[in-house]
Amino acid sequence: MWQSRLARGVIAPVVLPHELGHALPATAARLQARITLLPDWDGSQQPLGRFNAELTPSTPLWVIRLIALAPVPIFIALAVGIRLTLSPSGPSAVGTVLCCSLWAAPSGGDLAVAREPAQARAAGEFLVTTAGQERVLSNLISITVTGVVGAVVLI
Repeated sequence: MWQSRLARGVIAPVVLPHELGHALPATAARLQARITLLPDWDGSQQPLGRFNAELTPSTPLWVIRLIALAPVPIFIALAVGIRLTLSPSGPSAVGTVLCCSLWAAPSGGDLAVAREPAQARAAGEFLVTTAGQERVLSNLISITVTGVVGAVVLI
């Protein structure tokens, strides 16, 4: 048990940039962003990190969707910026692809909030029931994002 907790504790900070990718537009929208590494969780899958912010009935649905999906364009743009300014090669190119792909990839929860922003708004937070389809779609999008980031960095 403690080995699993220790391993997650070492790995959890790796997801921090992804969570910051949600927090950036949330802060711009004047929402109080909160990021928790290794959050308490009752679901079937233990997340390494969690972004949240209080939502009110006046929070626009498009803002909720934007925040839920923001890491995708942010980290693809970062990969483009790195490619244009640093022209990484060898191990730095591989590291750029791995990090930007990981941080850009939306989770099933991100996709669920983007699919049902009204449910998140009604709950008052970025929490929506995740269906199996979001997990599958998350995996497919992650593969696509990795291909896009790889093409941007390596070609």
